[in-house]
Amino acid sequence: MNSKQDEIKLFYQRTLSVWEGFCQFHKELYDLTCEEYMTLLESDIDKLEGMLSQKEELISKIAILEKDRSELIEQINHRDLFQIKILKASELLGAFADLESKVGIPALKNLNSLLIDIIQKIQEQNKKNQQFLNKAMHSLKEVKQGFSGKKTYTTYGADGMTRAFGR
Repeated sequence: MNSKQDEIKLFYQRTLSVWEGFCQFHKELYDLTCEEYMTLLESDIDKLEGMLSQKEELISKIAILEKDRSELIEQINHRDLFQIKILKASELLGAFADLESKVGIPALKNLNSLLIDIIQKIQEQNKKNQQFLNKAMHSLKEVKQGFSGKKTYTTYGADGMTRAFGR
């Protein structure tokens, strides 16, 4: 085996390590996002504030991994290990496709699929959390208007646009 193949394998292992980190941190972020929804239901504002700092910490860890991924791509390009210049993550995955087919285990491809799945679940949960917050804000607005005696009602006009009128 020549040194170029050994170097490719070394970079493959480093890439796997970065993707494993992405999966780990995104899974933690997903779990925290689900816990955030339950905390919203409980109306525990203090716990929510603590969760916000946890989310920020996880996002900063993901940003560090993203920087590592970018540096890894730069190092691979600098060494001219592949016929193409790698500019984005999908090209990095593609560059290692031959190695994965020889090994018989598409570990990087599987990790990337897992990562995509986790990110989609985070997005879905974030939408659910946002919908809950929107409903809560709407309810608070109605309660506030009720206390001030300026209750307004929203109806739809013939043109389909909403119209508010007070009593």
